[in-house]
Amino acid sequence: MKWDELKPGLPVRITAGYHAGKTGKVLAVGTFEGGPYRIGALVDILEPLLVIVGPEALEELPEYPLLPGWEEFEV
Repeated sequence: MKWDELKPGLPVRITAGYHAGKTGKVLAVGTFEGGPYRIGALVDILEPLLVIVGPEALEELPEYPLLPGWEEFEV
């Protein structure tokens, strides 16, 4: 993704790093501890921690993704 596409409330999937494959929502975008430089997006991954991820390791999800363990199929 690009910096311009990130905004609070956006559902995303992490595609790289330790938390790859996890989904969550962006809480904030911008600088958190690195001075005037953009470090990444603060993402809530529905665990007892928040992670900071760069935009290159995020992928946008549909607005209402299925819960883990559920899958769509045609009958």
